[in-house]
Amino acid sequence: MSTGAPRAGHTAVVIPASHTDLAQHPRVAALTTVTRDGTPQTSVVWCDLDGGVVRVNTMRGFAKERNMRRRPRVTLLGYDPRRPLRYLEVRGTVIGLDEDGAREHLDAIASAYAGRPVRYFGDVVPAHYAQTEVPVLCRIRPRHVVAVDDEPSPPPGPGSSTAPRPRSPSSTTPPADTGGPVPRSHLDLLHRGICGVFTTMDSRGRPQSSLVWLDTDGGCARVNTTLERQKGRNLLGDPSASLLVVDPDDTSRYVQIRGEVELVRDGALEHLDALARTYTDKPGFYGHVHPVALASKETRVICRLHARHVTCDAIHAGP
Repeated sequence: MSTGAPRAGHTAVVIPASHTDLAQHPRVAALTTVTRDGTPQTSVVWCDLDGGVVRVNTMRGFAKERNMRRRPRVTLLGYDPRRPLRYLEVRGTVIGLDEDGAREHLDAIASAYAGRPVRYFGDVVPAHYAQTEVPVLCRIRPRHVVAVDDEPSPPPGPGSSTAPRPRSPSSTTPPADTGGPVPRSHLDLLHRGICGVFTTMDSRGRPQSSLVWLDTDGGCARVNTTLERQKGRNLLGDPSASLLVVDPDDTSRYVQIRGEVELVRDGALEHLDALARTYTDKPGFYGHVHPVALASKETRVICRLHARHVTCDAIHAGP
């Protein structure tokens, strides 16, 4: 399900009722802002809804706060890591960055995520942070919403099964491939079959996010897509991208990789089949996960993300 930006005089874009839970305290909300050099930067945030507006709380001077003041076009993707085929992407415009009422909102949203009444400063993080940090309430008006369901699709063909749900992530020892600049403490996130939030930039310099399968090769994180899909078209125009992978067991633990994507066609189908085996236990992608007829209509490519920046974990761990 997808809804486009409204034209003048039309009703505002709304989040469908079926997916409001993914904007109202979702288990993971990944907010992407645009840096000074025009590249996407993604981080894990808490969020909620106020009418049709999505609210996020950050701190004055944080990178995402500075980015939003310069460039108000953002995207937020909400999902549950244990059910990643169902997600909500809200592309929108920041219509307010306010300090008034921000601390009260921060306490309220912290309490919602904690499941009990708490104060952010003192209960979630040490109280002394209140002397140096100023909460900022960010309000995002949706201009385009993508709501994806995880209900099985019709069988792709005779003898094929329905589209499978991904396997539950399992802890594994990372292979000899180190994942490049990603610290060894977080390499498991790239090798456990966890879906990642992959963000590219459209032709107008606006971020767009989706959930993807991933692996690593030769120090690069890898994603598979087609040149016909939106992210493939975006990457042909602008190779900058970010990839965020969140630990399903501790959502304050994550790795974000920012850099440029190299598109590789050689071996793309073999790579896709390997991902399908990792994420679904199926022997291949076309004919087992998606209809085999699509194979001749899609130009598959491997997106090799060459890292320029790697960040790990929330500055403040959540409750």
